[in-house]
Amino acid sequence: MAKVYERTENGTTAHVSIREAMAEVNGAMMAGKRHVRTMSSGRTQHSIEYKDGRQVRMTLVDAPAPEAQETDSKGRRIVAVKGKRYIVGAVVPARPKVDGVPTWVPEAYVAYWSERNGETFGATRFASASGKPGTVGRAIWDAVK
Repeated sequence: MAKVYERTENGTTAHVSIREAMAEVNGAMMAGKRHVRTMSSGRTQHSIEYKDGRQVRMTLVDAPAPEAQETDSKGRRIVAVKGKRYIVGAVVPARPKVDGVPTWVPEAYVAYWSERNGETFGATRFASASGKPGTVGRAIWDAVK
């Protein structure tokens, strides 16, 4: 099973990759000496107390199991974004422009619809990575990717 570090900073817990955790430990030991009050480090557990009052504890744990994805009756994903539920189609990959082929897709995208009682409702909309941050379309793209 994959391993991650459970990082707790002043009571707030989050899972971070081993690379991110080791980068913080290395930074505290080497470059961040001016900012660290105390530090202890072991094989699977690290504790850092910064001079600004933050206390960080990292413990190696098994990665959490992925959450089961909710789907509609046709097998499409249901994603909750900004307090509403949306039905999301499959990702359509980008296709480069080729001479002699009349159609091409400049970037990958997904189609999505509002969800009401397990069925699609309203207009078909599209989301992609180039969507404006903070919009529903961009949030759906981030949730799907």
